[in-house]
Amino acid sequence: MMAVTNSPTPPDFATFATTWQNDGITRLLRYVWEGYDELCRQKPEALNPLDEVSVNLHLAIQIEQKKPKNCPFAFVHTPPELATRLTSSRPAPAPDFGFLPLNNPRVMFPLEAKVLKTEWDLSKYLKALRTSFLQCRYAPYSTDGAMIGYLLSGDDEVTFRKLKSKLRTNLGVHPDFLLRPHRVSHHLRKHKRCKNSPATFCCHHLLMAFS
Repeated sequence: MMAVTNSPTPPDFATFATTWQNDGITRLLRYVWEGYDELCRQKPEALNPLDEVSVNLHLAIQIEQKKPKNCPFAFVHTPPELATRLTSSRPAPAPDFGFLPLNNPRVMFPLEAKVLKTEWDLSKYLKALRTSFLQCRYAPYSTDGAMIGYLLSGDDEVTFRKLKSKLRTNLGVHPDFLLRPHRVSHHLRKHKRCKNSPATFCCHHLLMAFS
C-alpha cells in the first residue's frame, strides 16, 4: 500500500484568506451564519434537527447559495482531508464542511458539526475538537477551523460556560459576531501528527439553535 504524506507543507489557510481580503475568514464564517438564517426562515419539512446528517445537508445547501460566485474559495460538503489519509486504499478523514482555495484545494478551512440535545450534551463535540482538530486529522495546514453545535434545547450562554469549563481555556467573543452565539478558543497542537502543521490553532465555536 502506498503511504500518503503531507509534505511539502503549503502556506496555511489564513494566508490564502488574507490575500483575498484582510477579513477573509470572517467573510467565510458570515456565509455560514447567513446560511443558517435562511434555513431558519425556510424551515423545510424534511429537516430533522435530531439527525446531524439531515441538518448538515440542508445547511450546506443554504451556505452554498450565500457564497458569491466570485469567491476564490469552494464550499464543499464532507470534503476529504487527503493530507492526513494513512494510505491511498483507505478513506480520508472528512469534516462535515470545508472552504478550499480554488488554486490549492489541499489547504482547507474545515467545519465540524454536532447535535447538542441539551446544554450538557458536549461529549461528542469535545471529542471531535480534541481528536480531529487538535490532533491535526483536520486542518493540518490551517491555523483556524470551526465547530458548530446544533443546540436543540437550553441557553447558548450556559452552553458556552460549560464548554469553557470542559476545555479549561478562555472563550472569547468575536468582534465581528458580537450579536451571534459565536466564540473563539486558542490552543497549542502538540500531537505527533502535527509535526508539519501550525502549532497554534484558533477554534471558532458556533451555536445554532434548533427546536
